[in-house]
Amino acid sequence: MQATNNPVSRHLSNRTIALAAISQSVYLINAIARKGRADPEDCRVLLESIFAASETQDASRQLYGDASKLKTGLQTSLRLLGGQHAPEDRIMMVYCSGLLAIEKRLPKQPQLAGKLSEGMRRIDKQRQYFGDVMHPSIVAAIADLYGETISTMKPRIIVRGKTEHLSRTENTRMVRSLLLAGLRAAHLWRESGGGHLTLLLKRKALMREMQQLIEESGN
Repeated sequence: MQATNNPVSRHLSNRTIALAAISQSVYLINAIARKGRADPEDCRVLLESIFAASETQDASRQLYGDASKLKTGLQTSLRLLGGQHAPEDRIMMVYCSGLLAIEKRLPKQPQLAGKLSEGMRRIDKQRQYFGDVMHPSIVAAIADLYGETISTMKPRIIVRGKTEHLSRTENTRMVRSLLLAGLRAAHLWRESGGGHLTLLLKRKALMREMQQLIEESGN
């Protein structure tokens, strides 16, 4: 992902990357719920984004790095926006809507938001100690924080899948961690000017940007 000095292009790039990150998070959540597994590296880039700062105007590069790390999300977003829906896409769109709705409501609950921020700072120290965001202790800590904060908001996001997969503790923890990562991406989406009308009025521009990023990543 290359930085740009053009404000319009920069906002489009940030929105596109944010949407791809949301899509990647729900794709992985659905994969765990239905199949019991998800690509570890696809998960890693999302979990790392939770701890990344985004003070500059080119926030997408700070959070996610190279576009190839969001290949799954870019391809999923392109399919969803293009209307080429697979059977499982409906539930992924429900998850996306849920994340966007929660992110919009969170600022109206400053005490909860403060608890979330404080918890992330604490977990970040643990992450630096273990040296790996995918360490089981870090994933467990992120999941616990999600349960103590975001899970208390109504309506909750209900993840549906096979009981045999969702009953496993490590899967439940990764799902919750990915939901928090999706919430981080939803925040970037809103910060860069994304909204419901953006999906309606800027759909073709978003799709062109996604296709370009896919081509740049060599896929």
